[in-house]
Amino acid sequence: MSEKNDVLIVEDSPAIGMLLKSYLEKLGYSSIHTCTTGASALTAFSGLISQNLPPIVLLDYMLPDMDARSILTQMLEIKPDVRVILETATDKDDAGIKDLIRLGVYQYLEKPIRFESLKNVIDTIQKEQSFFLKESEQTKLLKDAEEKAEIKITEHIDFILKSTNQISLNKIINILGFSNDVITSYLEKLKNEGKIIEIGEKKEIACNQCDSVKTSQIFYCPNCKSSNFKLGKLIEHYDCGNISEESTYRDDNCPNCKKEIKALGVDYRVMQNHYICNSCNEFFPEISTDYLCLNCENKFKLDEARWESSVNYKITSK
Repeated sequence: MSEKNDVLIVEDSPAIGMLLKSYLEKLGYSSIHTCTTGASALTAFSGLISQNLPPIVLLDYMLPDMDARSILTQMLEIKPDVRVILETATDKDDAGIKDLIRLGVYQYLEKPIRFESLKNVIDTIQKEQSFFLKESEQTKLLKDAEEKAEIKITEHIDFILKSTNQISLNKIINILGFSNDVITSYLEKLKNEGKIIEIGEKKEIACNQCDSVKTSQIFYCPNCKSSNFKLGKLIEHYDCGNISEESTYRDDNCPNCKKEIKALGVDYRVMQNHYICNSCNEFFPEISTDYLCLNCENKFKLDEARWESSVNYKITSK
């Protein structure tokens, strides 16, 4: 196996961060970086990318200064193929978790984290990256050794199917970076073996430059265009009109007029699930979004997108 990646642990609990670091060191990882905030994580991530040291990222779902979606958005903008492992106590069927997985999270680990599960995910990433390192000239491989190439292609398809429940033919082709008869014949073989089934056609957003369906949404503040935001609660004090984060109302006193807020609905109201921009301090019930092509790094809006359809597969066994 190739040299092990750097690992970036983004975890606001120092105790959990130390446990993860200690376990990864036992697995042979020596370049491990730990951060307790989203801001420090993005700084560390940018630094590693600039040194050509793309890390495997362990990202905690709940952080004090930034929303997990914000962190993922900014990491994807820096490196579209970043491998992010989301760690959270929130159930994987939660809408927020599903959204992050759809946006580009590589894998989900439920807290408390089972070290064996972490090892399996890390090993899969290393094997996948080793595959690309050894076979980076895919065209040359196909010309020089057709049979060996076929084995490698099918192995990589297995890697892709292992990390999802449903996937389209277009998505598989875009991940592999090419299309040929080996892909379709291997999928047909898996279908005959009952390992996957066809569930109709899937229409997907595609890049308006290269037609790739390997895309992700990028979220940003409608006011200043920053991707540095978090999800939180706001309190509006009726008496003076102040609206600010719940945490600013210390001991139930308004940070603006210093008066105590007492009765919900009489003195104040709570504004749930608002996005708060860390850059300009504005807040919004919804944030703006564009799409990022993970193939050519083109950014485009939904109304500029193309749409591609292909057969959709459901994985029945892994």
